Amino acid sequence: MSDQFDPELFQTKLYLSPEKDQLFETGPWPKPFVFNEDVVRVFDDMISRSVPLYREVLACAAHWARDYYQPGTRIIDIGCSTGTFLELLGRFLKQPATLVGIDNSQPMLEKARQKLERIQQIHQVELICETAENCSFENSSVVVINYTLQFLPLQVRQKLLRSIYEGLNPGGLLFLSEKVKSACPQFQETINRHYEAFKAHNGYAKTEIERKKEALENVLVPLTEAQQISMLQESGFSHIDSPIKLHNFISLVALK
Repeated sequence: MSDQFDPELFQTKLYLSPEKDQLFETGPWPKPFVFNEDVVRVFDDMISRSVPLYREVLACAAHWARDYYQPGTRIIDIGCSTGTFLELLGRFLKQPATLVGIDNSQPMLEKARQKLERIQQIHQVELICETAENCSFENSSVVVINYTLQFLPLQVRQKLLRSIYEGLNPGGLLFLSEKVKSACPQFQETINRHYEAFKAHNGYAKTEIERKKEALENVLVPLTEAQQISMLQESGFSHIDSPIKLHNFISLVALK
């Protein structure tokens, strides 16, 4: 386990597609929201402008992954999308490793395949087009799920977390990032205002923010932080902490 803090990891640029997200400027826009080819094309820009501390979260996940990686095991990224996290990790993980990306969108994986070519001289990369609940997590020491669980039905979330716990090797780590809601309506109203101001600062017009919010209704279903932790505990994880939280987004680490 490494005890070295790597500031370069938090300062380096992410390998992101340059295409700008303008999907919700004019119609027709995806409603309900789906990860179709139009979304895939601008996904990197969309998520980096929509999730507070996105770069820092990926850097933090890479730091934790380096610390808990066990040689000879797998590091798995569920909902790997265009491969941004795996590419970042691959650059900074000095030990050769098997890096596995899982996503149920083939267009996402095609982008990921291109992005991950640069790290395949060091690491073995496997990309799997499948729903996460149908995958095996055996012989893994690190599993990362960033902003993916929130799109799954509640009963599937619990089943998936249990499957991850069972597949992780002893001492293995889950790094989970999610959009959450507050248990306090007053706080939630304040958080919503702060979040909309964040997106406006990143160049989204009010109409774009409202249209995407409408498209995501009943598609992205957030839980409270307490509910997230409870699901992890019910899945078998006993040691749980939060390295990052801002507005309505949180990252949790859970140890087997």
